[in-house]
Amino acid sequence: MPQVTLKLSIGTFSVEVTGPEDYAEKKLQELVGRYLSSVKPSFAEARPSAVGIQKGGKKLAAAEFLRKVGHKNQSDRALTLAYYLEKLDAQSSFTTSELGEMGKTARYPFTNISDTVAKLVSRGLMMSSGDKDSQRAYALTASGEEYVDSLIELKQ
Repeated sequence: MPQVTLKLSIGTFSVEVTGPEDYAEKKLQELVGRYLSSVKPSFAEARPSAVGIQKGGKKLAAAEFLRKVGHKNQSDRALTLAYYLEKLDAQSSFTTSELGEMGKTARYPFTNISDTVAKLVSRGLMMSSGDKDSQRAYALTASGEEYVDSLIELKQ
């Protein structure tokens, strides 16, 4: 029987199981049940329809997501769009160009996205994560995710 490796990372919890498919799936479910059953699910996991999926299974557009979450300033807007890219588009990182284009597409353009991202990095809400398409890439930090989760919760 072929060996498979299943990996799961949620926040600071990470587990990897290798073995026959049936064993790996059963063991992964057992470990998740044992170690994550007492953990309060994050807002995105607890209410997927409010964050990423509408009725009928359609994903929210970036502009809809911004309106649902709300944003007071460019920093909030950049964090919200970064969250959208990471959580709803499943991107591990993003560039300032991507954030700028999303802002234009959503009809909420940035005056200087590079400056906004630099300020968010200095506040510890975003971090550099290597290069992507020959540009510096960024990712949200855990604090950045928590901040956007708090914006979402306030809007509900």
